[in-house]
Amino acid sequence: MNLRLSEESIQDVDSHIQGWWAGMQLTALALQEQATPKDLLQAFQGSQPALFKYLVQEVLNRQPQTVQTFLLRTSILPQLCDSLCNAILEQQESQLLLEELERSNLLLNPLDKQHQWYAYHPLFAEVLRTQLERNEPKELPILHMRASQWYAAHGMHRKAIQQALLAQEWSWAAQLVEQISSQHIWGQLKDALLLSWIEQLPREVVHGRPRLCLACAQSQFWIAPPGSTESWLRTAREAWKATHQQAEKTNTTQGIHEPEAPLSLLGEIAALQATIASFYYGDTGASQAFCQEALTHLQEQQWAAKIQVAFAQAQTNIAQGNFERSMQHMQTGLSRIRAEGDHQFEMMYLWEIVWEKTLAGQLHEAWQLSQQLTDTLHNDERHQSVHACWPYIYQANIFYEWNRLEEAQDLTEQAIQVGEQAELVTFLPYGYTMLLKLALSQERWEEASKIAQQMAYVGRMLSSPYHTTLWSCIDQMRFWLARGDLPQARRWMRDIQREAPLVSSLAREKQSIALARLLLAESQPQYALNVLSPLIERAAAMQRWYSMLEMLLIQVQAFHMLQRQPEALALLTQAVYLGAPEGYIRRFVDEGSIIAELLSQLSEQESFEEERSYVKTLLSAFNQRHETQPSPQESESSLSLLDPLSAREQEVLQLLARGASNQEIAEALVVSPGTIKHHVSNILSKLEVVNRTQAVARARKLGLLSAEE
Repeated sequence: MNLRLSEESIQDVDSHIQGWWAGMQLTALALQEQATPKDLLQAFQGSQPALFKYLVQEVLNRQPQTVQTFLLRTSILPQLCDSLCNAILEQQESQLLLEELERSNLLLNPLDKQHQWYAYHPLFAEVLRTQLERNEPKELPILHMRASQWYAAHGMHRKAIQQALLAQEWSWAAQLVEQISSQHIWGQLKDALLLSWIEQLPREVVHGRPRLCLACAQSQFWIAPPGSTESWLRTAREAWKATHQQAEKTNTTQGIHEPEAPLSLLGEIAALQATIASFYYGDTGASQAFCQEALTHLQEQQWAAKIQVAFAQAQTNIAQGNFERSMQHMQTGLSRIRAEGDHQFEMMYLWEIVWEKTLAGQLHEAWQLSQQLTDTLHNDERHQSVHACWPYIYQANIFYEWNRLEEAQDLTEQAIQVGEQAELVTFLPYGYTMLLKLALSQERWEEASKIAQQMAYVGRMLSSPYHTTLWSCIDQMRFWLARGDLPQARRWMRDIQREAPLVSSLAREKQSIALARLLLAESQPQYALNVLSPLIERAAAMQRWYSMLEMLLIQVQAFHMLQRQPEALALLTQAVYLGAPEGYIRRFVDEGSIIAELLSQLSEQESFEEERSYVKTLLSAFNQRHETQPSPQESESSLSLLDPLSAREQEVLQLLARGASNQEIAEALVVSPGTIKHHVSNILSKLEVVNRTQAVARARKLGLLSAEE
């Protein structure tokens, strides 16, 4: 640049710039434009932003007016090209100016090899924009609007929206956002940007446009309580009613038109209402009515909304316990999704199918599909990480049933971390319930108490009794009973009885299973059988083996408590044949010592040969459970018996501790050996152990026996 500076001036400039490329470039330009070294050195005494501002002013003020205007007005653009600059400046010579600015080193950098796109240095652009705001404030909205129109015409809708919002052209911005929102559907979990745009619009603009209200509802489906989503849908319907006479007319403002007819938009609103009714409330009647309304109004090209209807129909069948019919709806939706090539939507549908297969008791099929999907999730960047919470928790549940507790724990913790970070309120009941099951399985009582509190908080926040009942109520009851908190369990049951019955038969079944567990704890086995008998018949008819297996094992314990051993063993045999093909383990182990004792008896029967190895696996899991119990220092201080030992049982326990046989105890207490056998069985059950040795050790930990006994 042929600059003449003294050695002293060069050193002073260098000490302040310290290799700052933009500063060196502007310094050279300023000196080239006759700024004196003395003036520059005075500016160097300030901060770097102040220095930069000074340098820009020195350079800018010495440019021709046409160049100054170009620099200032194009500074609103994050990236520049010939056509875009021509559009906002309403001129035709931008390419020549861009090339000249690049040759002059005016902090304009090419972004591609063809030198079609450019960008200013960020600090340079910032100072230019500040100068523009000061000199030509009225030009700003005009420039932003021109930029928005250019972006829209060239298919760059996100940038068009951003420029429209900066121009505060609310009607135009709303139309652009509606175009984007019409391409979104609930569950894509890409809506943070969409919501941020809508939040920048005036409230009256949003509330007057049904599609924007629908977009807000879709965006909140997973992350907010259903009441919030429903509120937006009510507003959407009201806006639709207020504008439906005009909605069919083509809106040609700025070349934008409404992509769907008004009735088709009403169909989209109904589709989401159907999904909420089924997914959050299990309300079959309401969901079916909304589905019918949606299918009446939706057009063929609105395939995503039709998929949503299929999902709602599937959820309606789940609420009624009909997993087979639910799967048919899911497969229908999946075929359409694949035809449209929406990979992310396909992943979500497939994960729902994994969960339904798990609920139906098809663990191996669910696992194989989940493995394929997990590989895709990890290898395909198109799928957002926020989706990971669902596959993690579904796989954790399968691992849990197979007694692979460490792997289940790892996956559950990962799932909850993702779900909490994404604020997926809908997911958290799944995650915390899985954590509670894991804590109960290993008798981590303090941890279980904290998790139960988190579950209660999330349940209140979600405000969906159907949802929380479906996934949490049984394990919540198991927690209360394991801690001996019968009063809390009874309060919960009284509250259920006072409230209006849930619409969903599957949710009512979950409540009945919880009630049956409470009745066993209260030594009312016959009532428990009465509660479960009609439910187990219905579960068998619908082939819901997951629930059926749990109810069978509760029935086994009830018959055992009634001393009807043949019936108990017959039902247990049925449960074994049901659980063996899918490898269920925890479903048996979680039921405690009565099941362990009866399995031991079953394994000794000569006629029981086919599943003997499976029973041995179950018994091994029972033994492993007690070998890995926490130490007294970890848990016994907070542990209480589910049902205290009677005075006679305490006498029998003391004799057991001395090594007496059933016959010897019977002679000592002057009763029959059969009576003693019944007492021993009750002791094992109450102490939740498998054999006499474990019973004595457990009783000593609980302080029921002295160390000498």
